Amino acid sequence: MDVGVFVQENKRWLIGCAVGAVLFLVGRAVIGSIYDADADNAAALQAIKAINKAELYSRAALEAARTEGEQLLRERERLQRELAFVPSAKYLLAGHGPPEDYLFQVGHKLKKWVLAAADERDVQVADKDVAWPAVSGVDEIRGVLFGLELLEEAAQRLFAAHDAVRARDAEATGLRAIGQLKTDDRRLQRAPARSARAGEIDLRDHVVQERLSFQFQCDAATLMGFLEACRRPDRTLAIESLQVQQPQRAGDPLLVKGVLSGIAMKPKEEK
Repeated sequence: MDVGVFVQENKRWLIGCAVGAVLFLVGRAVIGSIYDADADNAAALQAIKAINKAELYSRAALEAARTEGEQLLRERERLQRELAFVPSAKYLLAGHGPPEDYLFQVGHKLKKWVLAAADERDVQVADKDVAWPAVSGVDEIRGVLFGLELLEEAAQRLFAAHDAVRARDAEATGLRAIGQLKTDDRRLQRAPARSARAGEIDLRDHVVQERLSFQFQCDAATLMGFLEACRRPDRTLAIESLQVQQPQRAGDPLLVKGVLSGIAMKPKEEK
């Protein structure tokens, strides 16, 4: 095991051991002074001096631990930018009035836009296939709004992939149909509550995750464009699962099914 990691993970234990050792030697010195002031007390004092002069770990090990900690912090920040999804103000409740009313407004406008954008591109999609759960309560509404932003982003990137393919080849299949864009019910995502173990971190206290199930028919070029577009700093749509069914006849589109998720850091006031 790396010394730096061991120090970081066991800092409290090491400090406790060091303090305990010092207290033991001090106590021994006091007792020795009562029974044998010349011998035991002198030996104990020498041991205490040795403890004070010695270092639990060398300066090189501590410096290595500090350097490694800084590297881990930078790596965490990089991964957070690569994997996290930062919600926009449009999909936050702050400053938008009653939560139920705002959710209705945002959802209505979003569905209307998806259907209109699909119609402009001659892409088949039904009203019922663009859906999200009916919820109440501020926390539930906040989660659905996050899911709706994922839905909008997925639709935008899917349409953009279609447009790029058609721009290169007007006869290309592109996106043929959308069979599903549906945010998951947050109540079904929750794991049973349990007591955290000592020192254990519950990720639910620090991050929020929402999922979107999707299904569409397209050609291979459109699928690749969509998948490449899912990765974007601070706006990543993480692909949790993906199934691609090959067409039975040449020239028919692929059937694509899957689940993507958005992972956002929880604001401090919500922790």
